[in-house]
Amino acid sequence: MKVEDFYRRYGNMILSIAYRITGNNADAWDILQDTVLEFEKRKPEGNIKAWAGKVATNKAINLVKKENRIIDPPDIEVDSVERKLEKKEIGKIVNDALLTLSPIERAVVTLKKYENMSHREIARVLEITEENSRVILMRSLKKLKRVLEPLIGGVL
Repeated sequence: MKVEDFYRRYGNMILSIAYRITGNNADAWDILQDTVLEFEKRKPEGNIKAWAGKVATNKAINLVKKENRIIDPPDIEVDSVERKLEKKEIGKIVNDALLTLSPIERAVVTLKKYENMSHREIARVLEITEENSRVILMRSLKKLKRVLEPLIGGVL
């Protein structure tokens, strides 16, 4: 596969994964660039989607850990939630809630819920067991529910 084809096919997935883990657009673009360069250098074979997801996820987690970043989610006031809902920005609220999770939790939720990967694929990407993937997902979704429920009420 050519680099251009790799970028065209997997670029959005890589950006999505990187943004949801780092919470930063510039970092997501840097991770996309690094992943493309890694692809060009290594020329991996086999399941390229899983490889790209693994590389992007690991780069994002390493960046967050390296910079010892604790991402403070924005303060969300209940009054402003009504305005956000009126503007159909539920996605923004959910992304803000994702930032309350640890990098590994964000990675599992992103790979499962946004990239539709199986627990087997997630386990390979993150080098954890399938059972660990399931447990992390379950706990992460409970955390998200606790954060989001007061803001969006019965929508969940």
